[in-house]
Amino acid sequence: MIELAAVVVDHVTAATNKLFTYSVPPELRGSVRCGTQVKVPFNRRWLTGYVTPEPAPEAPGIKPIAEIIAQDLFTVRTWALARWISEYYLCHLVEAVRLIIPPGASGRFRVPRLPQVVELNCAREVASSLSSELEPRAPAQARLLQVAAAAAQGLTKTELLRRAQAGSSSLDALLKRGVLTLRELPLGTASCTLLPTGVAPELNRDQAQAVEQITAALEAEQTETFLLHGVTGSGKTEVYLQALAASARSGRGGIVLVPEIALTPQTVRRFQSRFGSQVAVLHSALAVRERYAEWQRIQRGEARVVVGARSAVFAPVNKLGLIILDEEHEPAYKQDESPRYAARDVALKRAAEENAVVVLGSATPSVTSYYRAQSGNYRLLTLPERVASQSLPQVTVVDMRAELAAGNRSIFSRDLLESLRVALLRGEQAILFLNRRGYSTFILCRHCGQVATCPHCEIALTWHKGGRRLVCHHCGYSERPYQVCPRCGSNLVREFGCGTERVEAEATRLLPGARVLRLDADTTAERGAHDKILTAFGRREANILVGTQMVAKGLDFARVSVVGIISADLSLHLPDPYAWERTFQLLEQVAGRAGRGKAAGRVILQTYNPEHPSIVCAGRHDYEGFYRIELERRRRRRYPPFVEVVLLRAIGPAEGVLQRVLGFVVERIGKRVGQGIEGPAPSPFLKQGDNYRWQVVFKGDNLASLKEDLGVLLTELKPECKRQRVRLSVDVDPLSYL
Repeated sequence: MIELAAVVVDHVTAATNKLFTYSVPPELRGSVRCGTQVKVPFNRRWLTGYVTPEPAPEAPGIKPIAEIIAQDLFTVRTWALARWISEYYLCHLVEAVRLIIPPGASGRFRVPRLPQVVELNCAREVASSLSSELEPRAPAQARLLQVAAAAAQGLTKTELLRRAQAGSSSLDALLKRGVLTLRELPLGTASCTLLPTGVAPELNRDQAQAVEQITAALEAEQTETFLLHGVTGSGKTEVYLQALAASARSGRGGIVLVPEIALTPQTVRRFQSRFGSQVAVLHSALAVRERYAEWQRIQRGEARVVVGARSAVFAPVNKLGLIILDEEHEPAYKQDESPRYAARDVALKRAAEENAVVVLGSATPSVTSYYRAQSGNYRLLTLPERVASQSLPQVTVVDMRAELAAGNRSIFSRDLLESLRVALLRGEQAILFLNRRGYSTFILCRHCGQVATCPHCEIALTWHKGGRRLVCHHCGYSERPYQVCPRCGSNLVREFGCGTERVEAEATRLLPGARVLRLDADTTAERGAHDKILTAFGRREANILVGTQMVAKGLDFARVSVVGIISADLSLHLPDPYAWERTFQLLEQVAGRAGRGKAAGRVILQTYNPEHPSIVCAGRHDYEGFYRIELERRRRRRYPPFVEVVLLRAIGPAEGVLQRVLGFVVERIGKRVGQGIEGPAPSPFLKQGDNYRWQVVFKGDNLASLKEDLGVLLTELKPECKRQRVRLSVDVDPLSYL
């Protein structure tokens, strides 16, 4: 029993970024331990806090813990993980703690309540007798008992009160009396009684070797990281499934991460078919109560396989044996707000703490991961061929400059349009990819050159024809379109550029009989829309699926024979050191959606830069060739994996103030990295939501000491930054400079 507790309070300020000592009252000493959520006095207010396993020093004026709110929200191991995240990513300690506690528990005096049903807590004969007794003096209570006794199963409070036409006070009286009781309902998409039905197929030689090596590491209970490099359609998921089965045989659980919520339903069904109700689901599209219910199932050991997006890496799996990151290269695994953690690196750290195995899977591994595998830090496993002797799809690179010269001004090349017509005549399906939503990229006055721009971000507004709005994709501002130029009064206002909405419209117009679905942020705003659209496409209710990067990964439809990449150049020339890699990965991933069934696959890749290495290598399915080119480029320009990078960004309403603040930081700690400083300079997207953005990039072989100094300096600068309305954000190991 502890008498003093080291507590982190749930309040983000510079002054609270440390542990505080509280005394444990005698009546609570048997219950307060690591992971206990408590209510504590802090100055003149009450705050939620979390008891840590660290020693609490004696100090004058120690105040007592007021009450216990919840128990066992984290363990000693997950606390160590939170400590590491706080120190490595330079975030507030409680921000890291919020990652490891149940969803919805942060900053509150109670954990999220699950939905409840009211049930009869006595024999029906007893209820009938009591109802008759209550009828003269408490008719509402009598009706409640009658309705509850007649119900085949428990009713929610609202439904019971509605049917009985009674008030909540009458129900409370019966609950207090004990004749009715409340029962919490289990929630969560995976909380079902599904029985395993999937039969593990026979593995090919490469798959079997991969499973054998992963299983050997699991049996040895040693920390090991594998990079599973398999071409699209090579059966990586089956390797995951059998590796998880091996982990289960040793009494250990597993976590499977997918980069997109859109992939979760399809992935969950595959894992449920093998592991049944042992599968739990964690991602942000679920309601907080649902995620909390799943979290409880995992903690109780009722679910041993967790499938989810980035944050599922923190799932409270008992005896964790295996962590899998599917599509490990995806930037979605990096959180873009504090704490800016990378799920891959957190998985590696957690595995080291728990003697677990990590499997990173991808057809297009990140250059950094592949370099680590080549250097011996990871063990490389390869799946060089598709399963069932399927061949990779043939890629045709279409030079859109030649199309324009030939008089074709359509967004579809002649080759793509003909391929689509043939596929539809054969009863096959197609996917059309364009990583830009909306109908047109911008609207412009052809008389004076005026472009409709966001007043808050100073970037072009995108025309969304369906919603009849011009929308800023940075801050969400929208306005009605105009037919007359507000600057010169001309009616020569025209739409330019192309988004998924226009691709959908053009496909419908040019291909009579085509049934088109669209998968992008606009069509999936409603909960469950991802799964609904993909299920409809899987049932062949549509024969063309148009989408953004949501269609580029993880989808497996046997009838898709044609993939059309409308514009391969969109991300190629962004002012970002990862633009080449991101483009190649996206093109190769979306190309891999074709030819997964009996029909041969064909990919039409439309570009204005057919000679670019990213385009050339994607056209050849040549990952190794691209890797060699990109690695040499990064070596010359000093980018990861050859250096470490920390990006410091200042955001505020006055550019001059941002320059001065960043200049002061560089002056104070720049000597730590010598010449490895880029900036201060404007961010590539200078303005967002009425605020300007400036940044400094620090590069070096080892930035540990710089991060330490930077953390101290940022704490010193917080009061001044608050006065100047400047927000400083730190991104350690950034995956984008934008």
